[in-house]
Amino acid sequence: MPIFKNKTEDSDGWLSILLALRLRQIENEYPDYASFADATGLSRGTLYQLRAGKGNPTLVTLERLARHLKVPVWTLIGRPGDDDSVKRDIETFGFNFNEIARHIEATRAVKRSMTEFSGVLPLKEAANPAGATSEKKRLPPAKKGRRASSIRVK
Repeated sequence: MPIFKNKTEDSDGWLSILLALRLRQIENEYPDYASFADATGLSRGTLYQLRAGKGNPTLVTLERLARHLKVPVWTLIGRPGDDDSVKRDIETFGFNFNEIARHIEATRAVKRSMTEFSGVLPLKEAANPAGATSEKKRLPPAKKGRRASSIRVK
């Protein structure tokens, strides 16, 4: 069952508009649109939607965008991003800022150590390691005989 009966209820919400306005302000700090678009780490289509106030970014997208632009995620939605104001906002709802910060750091440390221990590359590096060619490997031709669909499973 959908959360909202009328999907247009929140299509012109404050957060979308604030994000669009903030992106346009941040864009002015770059020499041109192309360098701004490259700095965001987003596709041009996604960036266009967000700048127009029509996008619906996930929290992960907002965090990634903030990281690429080197700004706190809070400032993307028009809030002060300094630790004191964030701490005040979090504690207003009865949460402990320091406990949350420790949890986040512990989670990051575990991810880092797992990556280092396993030797697993981050997704982008694994997809195209340095020095690798983008040449596709061909599979050997299928053997003649039984077709896969004729195999029976007991």
